[in-house]
Amino acid sequence: MKYPGHRERNSQLQNYFALLAIVPAIVAIMAYEFLDYILFLIRPWRTDYDPVTGLGILIPMALMMELITFFFSGYLLKKVTKLTNAINEVARGNFDIMLDETHAAPLTEVVRNFNKMTRELQSVEILRSDFINSFSHEFKTPIASINGFAQLLLDTGVSEEERLEYLRIIAEESSRLTHLAEQTMLLSRLDSQQGISDKEAYSLDEQLRQTVILLSAAWSEKHIEVNMDVDSLTYHGSPTLLSQLWINLLNNAIKYTPENGIISISARQQDNNLLVSIQDTGCGISEEQLPYIFHRYYQGNSRSSTGLGLGLSIAHRITELCGGSINVTSKAGEGSCFTVVLPDETDIFT
Repeated sequence: MKYPGHRERNSQLQNYFALLAIVPAIVAIMAYEFLDYILFLIRPWRTDYDPVTGLGILIPMALMMELITFFFSGYLLKKVTKLTNAINEVARGNFDIMLDETHAAPLTEVVRNFNKMTRELQSVEILRSDFINSFSHEFKTPIASINGFAQLLLDTGVSEEERLEYLRIIAEESSRLTHLAEQTMLLSRLDSQQGISDKEAYSLDEQLRQTVILLSAAWSEKHIEVNMDVDSLTYHGSPTLLSQLWINLLNNAIKYTPENGIISISARQQDNNLLVSIQDTGCGISEEQLPYIFHRYYQGNSRSSTGLGLGLSIAHRITELCGGSINVTSKAGEGSCFTVVLPDETDIFT
């Protein structure tokens, strides 16, 4: 594809290379003539001094340099033109452009950085489009609910009791909509993320205890008994991501565990892995639903409809980024047990 100004830029580039070639030749001849003249002044009896000799050297040297420059500039010009066209495509909003790095010399580093830039731009575009598609699909229900009850409030015949009930529902749906946006953005960001950069060594067992304390109001309200059997474990990873993982899994267990139920948390080291299990005595998951529980927005019939269907999707993506896995064993009516397997990399960094 030809772009405006394409020939003018190419002509300027060729002129630049030609100038770049001829200037060193001229400087070299001038230096040679100057030194030859100095030697003549020092030794005036020389009979071989001829100031025109430099011209005889200059002409073939200039021709040789121009010939070399012609072929080299043509080769380099193709590389630069291809890179320029790719940059123009990115400027037009096409982020799917990738250049061949294996035959990019002498612009290999430039091409590598260009490809890195387009991959990052693709991630941003995926994040944006995924958020728009997912959020627009899921936010219809709370918006419709808010709009419906707002219309009812406009009816002057609504009693005070009904008015308060409608306002409560609107407040709950608004809160749900806000939480939906936050969770959808988080999942989209995790999907576009390729690795973890903020790794550090920290106490995994202490993090689990802090998570239990953080959610104590939720499990205390339902009089749930929380049992912990965790070994002293040090993990090298992202404290922020892992904290989100435990919050999602424990929230999930609290949500589906009935009054006076039991949640058991265990953590231990096994071979080169760290195993963390969160088991509840809730409603469980049927065998038919198990393959779909990590799909975003999925909510099984036996599970509560008050959730967003994103918590387990986020948990699954976090374990993937950590190089681990998450498994579940469950049976309808008998509770569930989620086990997170994380690679133990502590020894590598100590």
